[in-house]
Amino acid sequence: MQDLVRSYSANAPLIQKFILATLGKASPKSFNMQLSANLFRTFPSLELIYKTDEGFVQNSPNIYVKKEEHYHVGADRSYLVDEVALQQGYYISEPYISTATGHLCITVVYPVEEGYLFFDFRVRKLLERFDLIEKNNLFKYMNRTSYAIIGGGLLFFGVFVVVYGFYTFAGYLFASEPLSIDAVFKPIIALTLGLAVYDLGKTIFEQEVLPRTQHISETFNAKTLMNFSVSIIIALLIEALLVVFKISIHNYKDLPYASTLIASLAFLLLVFAIFIYLVRKSEKEPTDIREDG
Repeated sequence: MQDLVRSYSANAPLIQKFILATLGKASPKSFNMQLSANLFRTFPSLELIYKTDEGFVQNSPNIYVKKEEHYHVGADRSYLVDEVALQQGYYISEPYISTATGHLCITVVYPVEEGYLFFDFRVRKLLERFDLIEKNNLFKYMNRTSYAIIGGGLLFFGVFVVVYGFYTFAGYLFASEPLSIDAVFKPIIALTLGLAVYDLGKTIFEQEVLPRTQHISETFNAKTLMNFSVSIIIALLIEALLVVFKISIHNYKDLPYASTLIASLAFLLLVFAIFIYLVRKSEKEPTDIREDG
């Protein structure tokens, strides 16, 4: 998304000139449905039209290409407008995430009789209109489908591993043999790994498959990797503890193997601590691009 903002900012004068020139030819002096239909045919990037009074209070429904929504009538839209910039006869906002569509858009405010018309243009389609970015609709669909299959598989196997952990422990409870250390620790390891896999699948679905209607940041999100790594490290620590217990009971000759495993985990924890430090440090650094809600 930051790439879209940068591309738009670099070509904003060209895009804004095109929008204003085309609107001027359409002569939107008054608001009517015929005008809306003509504008949607003229601008494939146009997503939403509505009208406000002179105080920027919405007095028309939200008009999309194929539907209308009336529950926004009466909403105050003054927060979208810079009245000083509007004195030149129009106003074009900076790119922001639309709460109505969930897409990155710009809003053009155009004066008409007894109020203003608001036009929401999708930034991606504007850039595609001028061949500033390539259209990859087929690739995007294939990519999203692949993520859905992989994320769904991770969710399924995460739940399966959790159920298997409970099933294994239940088998130990009803077995004739007494409970052992293995009977306690193995289900815990299964539950920990199942949680890690499920959390990874859930994040893939949220980030790559489900519609993006909330505030989205395209910066690196380390939370998923951190949660997954923590779950894996905990499972390995439990496994190392189990190995130590088994060796102490049965055969001390295998103790070097347990020591090697524990030393490897200590190194892994050190690397993970450095990773967390670098992530926290990068989060404190200022960003160059800000998204407005």
